[in-house]
Amino acid sequence: MKNNTLSNKRLIQYAASAAAFLAVNSVQATVVYTDLDPDLAIGGEGGEITIDVNSDGTDDLGFFVYSILGTGTYYGIDFTYNVRVAGMSALNGNEILGSLVTYSGYSGVYAPILPDGEGINSEDNFAEGSGTLGVSVQVSLAGFPYYEYQGGIWLDSNMDYMGFRLNVDKDRYYGWMRISVADNAGSITIHDYAYENEANKAIFTGQTATDVVNNPLADASVYSNASVVYVTIPESVKGNSEIAIFDLSGKQVKAQQATSGSFTMDCNDLPSGNYLVYISQNDLSVKKQVSLTK
Repeated sequence: MKNNTLSNKRLIQYAASAAAFLAVNSVQATVVYTDLDPDLAIGGEGGEITIDVNSDGTDDLGFFVYSILGTGTYYGIDFTYNVRVAGMSALNGNEILGSLVTYSGYSGVYAPILPDGEGINSEDNFAEGSGTLGVSVQVSLAGFPYYEYQGGIWLDSNMDYMGFRLNVDKDRYYGWMRISVADNAGSITIHDYAYENEANKAIFTGQTATDVVNNPLADASVYSNASVVYVTIPESVKGNSEIAIFDLSGKQVKAQQATSGSFTMDCNDLPSGNYLVYISQNDLSVKKQVSLTK
């Protein structure tokens, strides 16, 4: 079901066009920032919205919420069910920062929540397609609660960041979007977004203008070989940094502190698969994805 898709799309396109004009013509910034006021919310019994981030007449990202309600009978016992799903999609050859994962025959884009000040650039992994931000399932038997399930790291998120990449011919444009998802997956709220309109140039989450403080952690090197993660922290980073490894469910599986220099992390005790390595210090952070094999 589509709710106000056309009018919302026009609102988004107008806001983005106005922001792009002001940014480029007034201050000659390369970051184009759009603050949605009021915020754009979809939900209820269902909703869908597509967003033309760079105002070129082509939809770039989509968000959807749908709810399935029904009744049935199981061994003579009446039951009702309510399934809510909140999701997003990359459209027309664009990509979401994340990984394409397969579970129980279903393939979708896993989009991690990014911290404030996180660099988004060519070293990140991006994936085409759609994915689930959160799901909520409720089943009642004979009018009484019987089964309940909620899943997805975006459930009950509040103004959190996701990354994206716009692909125009051979050029790549990096951006972020700040969204919230209700704890029952019943609604998605889009607050603001920004993209770097200089091709192949990095952007930081929360960056709304070109003149931002440099993040020295962005120069950290992270890669893997078999079951070992290799990390190099540049000398410009002073003091201790926290290194944490998360699996794609958002569970932290390893952590340690390190100073500038090169070191290794033995991950032989972890299953093969993709993992996220976070390096943080005070308010600065950077994220890299690695693949571990045995």
